[in-house]
Amino acid sequence: MDRWKTLLWTSLAALAVAAVVGSLGPAAMAQVRAALVRDADNPALQPFRANADFSLTAINEQRLLVTVPAGKRLVIEHVSYYAYTQPGIQFVFAGLRSPQFGTFWQSIQINPPHASADSGFVIQDGSQPVRLYFEPGEEVWVSASTSAGGIRQFNIHISGYYVTL
Repeated sequence: MDRWKTLLWTSLAALAVAAVVGSLGPAAMAQVRAALVRDADNPALQPFRANADFSLTAINEQRLLVTVPAGKRLVIEHVSYYAYTQPGIQFVFAGLRSPQFGTFWQSIQINPPHASADSGFVIQDGSQPVRLYFEPGEEVWVSASTSAGGIRQFNIHISGYYVTL
């Protein structure tokens, strides 16, 4: 008998909660949706993508990805990369910085190598969300380092958006 009373009270409590949430639901959900959805059609936000694909001729190489135009702020939200080397050589570091020899703003997580379809190469790849801000006139540089010499190819993709100031 006590079990049935507990079940009845639990059911009534669940119905009461559902009624309250249901009455607040549409207004609350509209606010949540507005907070989660970015206005992609807003002319102040312009999608941004940049790629760099380069062979390393030394243990470390750097490449300029972009210089932020006047009147814009660059917000980088995502970084992904892939790299391939000869067996026994690994990529050990990659990062984004500004300016060319400045402090690194974001180190890129380097994952262990895995086998390639071509037995003469190994692959390292990764992807990560970031939140980086670059102001007008700032340069975005990528730096990549390997453990030794040999054939090394590095490709990085960054994406985000420009904000009109």
